[in-house]
Amino acid sequence: MDLLYLLYSLLRKKWIIAGCTVLGLVAGFVFTLFQPKSYASYAQYSTGFTMEQKVSIKEEAGLNFYEIDLRFNNVIETFRSPKVMSMLSYKVLLHDLEDLKPFRSLNDEQKKSNVYALTNMDHAKQLLRRKIAGMELLSPFDPEEKKVFDLMYLYGYAPEYLQGYLTIFRAERTDYLVIHCKSENPELSAFIANTIGQQFIRFFNVIYGLRNQESAARLDSVASAKKRNVDSLTESLKAFRERIGTPNVADRASAAMTVVQGVTSNYQQEQAKLNNLKGELRSVVSQLNDLNSQGTGSSIVNNNAAIMALNKENQNLEIEKNGKSDEEIRKLQDRIDANVKKIRDYTNSGGTLTDRQQRQNRTQVRQEDLIARKTDLEEQILAAEGNVALFRKQKEDYEVITKTGGGDQVILDAMERDLRIASQEYEQLKRSLQSSLDLDINPQNNFKQILVAQPAFQPEPSRRSLILGLCGMLTLFLSSFIIIALEFFDSSFKTPSIFQRATKLPLLSSLNKLNLKKKPLQEYFKETDLSREGEGALFVENLRKLRYELTSSGKKIFLVTSTKPKEGKTTIIEALANSFSLTRKKVLLIDANFSNNTLTQKFGAKPTLEQFSFTGQGNVMDKFWSTTSMTTIPNTDLVGCTENNHTPSEILPKSNLLENLPKIAENYDFVFVEGAALNNHADSKELSAWVDGIIAIFSAKSSLGQVDKDSIQYLKSTGGKFVGTVLNNVEANNMDL
Repeated sequence: MDLLYLLYSLLRKKWIIAGCTVLGLVAGFVFTLFQPKSYASYAQYSTGFTMEQKVSIKEEAGLNFYEIDLRFNNVIETFRSPKVMSMLSYKVLLHDLEDLKPFRSLNDEQKKSNVYALTNMDHAKQLLRRKIAGMELLSPFDPEEKKVFDLMYLYGYAPEYLQGYLTIFRAERTDYLVIHCKSENPELSAFIANTIGQQFIRFFNVIYGLRNQESAARLDSVASAKKRNVDSLTESLKAFRERIGTPNVADRASAAMTVVQGVTSNYQQEQAKLNNLKGELRSVVSQLNDLNSQGTGSSIVNNNAAIMALNKENQNLEIEKNGKSDEEIRKLQDRIDANVKKIRDYTNSGGTLTDRQQRQNRTQVRQEDLIARKTDLEEQILAAEGNVALFRKQKEDYEVITKTGGGDQVILDAMERDLRIASQEYEQLKRSLQSSLDLDINPQNNFKQILVAQPAFQPEPSRRSLILGLCGMLTLFLSSFIIIALEFFDSSFKTPSIFQRATKLPLLSSLNKLNLKKKPLQEYFKETDLSREGEGALFVENLRKLRYELTSSGKKIFLVTSTKPKEGKTTIIEALANSFSLTRKKVLLIDANFSNNTLTQKFGAKPTLEQFSFTGQGNVMDKFWSTTSMTTIPNTDLVGCTENNHTPSEILPKSNLLENLPKIAENYDFVFVEGAALNNHADSKELSAWVDGIIAIFSAKSSLGQVDKDSIQYLKSTGGKFVGTVLNNVEANNMDL
């Protein structure tokens, strides 16, 4: 496909492209004109992911940015989780059912629906409060919950609907998470942006649980013990300095040896202690595994945790009553009563203290003791491992000193080193303790809302200019692409260059498309316009080129055929006769197209081709003149035929007109015989034996198929008889391509 042809195709159809672009602009304008207004609200949370997230005795390395990005992705996905989105849907629906100013109101038709009419609103409110408090999902399989579920869809508050209003993203290169909500109601947008964060934090705390407060207390105990150790080392160093004064170099070796012995003894004792602690830890872990496999006590622990959480929530609700209206106090009291009922249910679920429950309580106490013992053993092992490493290092250092001399200065250096290490450990413990006091209850959840979403005063801009530009550009490119695609997948010849590349046949001339309904063909040859412009003048000029090629070929009798029917053979034969008449040449036209005798029908000629038979008596020309018909074209005669389903060899008699054609042609300058299409009939192959040259007609609207290739191969096999081809019906704009 020629790029130049594609470009010209776009230029020829520029008004179609322009019209599509205008339609796109109009569609964009209508879209923005009737687009509903939307209001946006923003809430912002500090995640604390770049802060220290856990209590650690050892100082950690710098920030892990990959881990931080992963945490942000996890948090965003948690925001979109079904549990959080469902809690948000329940809160919004409960607001519209209880508040005097709901975000959305149902119309009369919606209120007449079965979903609204069959729903008990008081029961629906209680059910929503219970589901929100317990973070439970509505079941569409429960008949009562199914009604509330359908009501939520009736209001348009389903989780998948609300999720379409929300956009949650991380503020670039910050510790902040932004929640953007856009809806038709400014107060609804602000409510959703604030509520989803609250529900997310609740859900996040449930996932990761509450932080163990004993860690900070134990860390404080370890810090206090380390403080006492530092004070003791300081006093020992002070007393030693007062005792020895200036150390004697001669005593250093013996002093160093003494230190080595003491350190070696401490090292062995600490290693033995470490081995005992590890063995005890394995025993505790094994006992815990046995208790866990029995699965006892879990329900009681869970009930206790739930009761504590409900009691704490009731305390907070009592505090919230201060300064509230009677309606709000009533709502808070309903929640308190619901929590009290749950506490009673949890308490009753325990049952009487049977023997089995007593065993469970004892097992639970045993499990708690083992967990506490396991934690204590792990910390002791950590300390013992540090002491073992320290004593090993001291032992190696003092063994070196014993070989080079030691004394009181060595002991003094060792005591100073011990004091310095203990002081550093104490400072690290103080920093860890301070960090633990700065964290929230959940070490993985340090979320704080730093920007509360507010209702927007003005709707979001419609971005009409941008939408119009996008619509215009989209339709422009889309229409251009469709036109190019249609041209690209169009396998017709279209242009002379494409035709020659496809067929590799000699091209005598290309004839442009002519509107014969507007004016008969013969009239185009009578025009005297000197400008030679327009489709008629272009056609006549290109036909003159064809006339010159035929005159220069030195041949007189031509067979005009084609590979497909209706390629324009009759029109071109008529046009050639008109062109040759301008040069005062005598032309004989013979219609041998038995499958479609259009030439005979057009001029009303006598169908005498099948009747002519020269027996050798008299003059052949005398008999020939009786078979010819006059045409409207000057100096042009026509021999017609009957339309039938026979080939020339089947229907023509012996010594027919075609066999005597050389004698008859002596009275004419040129003879043109029209034959049937090569793809469908064998007529033209039989006629080729009686002519000097063969001209093949192709239409620019045709494409090349396998049957055409076979016919083209036959034309090439005729050798010198094949004169060339004529490409007919070419668009005027494609003539030069």
